[in-house]
Amino acid sequence: MEMQPEGGSEHILYVDDEEGLAILGQEFLEDLGYIVTPIFSSVKALEVFRAEPEKYALVITDQTMPEMTGVEMALEMAKISPETPVVLCSGFKMSLESPGVADTSICEVLLKPEVFDKLPEVLRRLITRGT
Repeated sequence: MEMQPEGGSEHILYVDDEEGLAILGQEFLEDLGYIVTPIFSSVKALEVFRAEPEKYALVITDQTMPEMTGVEMALEMAKISPETPVVLCSGFKMSLESPGVADTSICEVLLKPEVFDKLPEVLRRLITRGT
């Protein structure tokens, strides 16, 4: 019997300009018990985050988006709430040592397509480290 990944009840901001992927992420995380707000624009996500940064336990974002990349958005979010962890999802090889990442609140880089395999464990580790 397969082990069900551990989830939580925290609120997560999920940002991806591909609406289908954001909805898929939302459904996956809601099945684990999380409350998820999907946003399809990094600029809009920054506005939503700026309005209520304390509402979100964690932010998950795609890297490659029009207007503002995930790293650029995470940099702005770190200025608002540096303690809020950010998980960056990318289709390209990136790491915490990649240019610009060190100045953000990005705590984990997950490469597509393995995001959903690793996400449950990563979320619990990042969310519970602050408690």
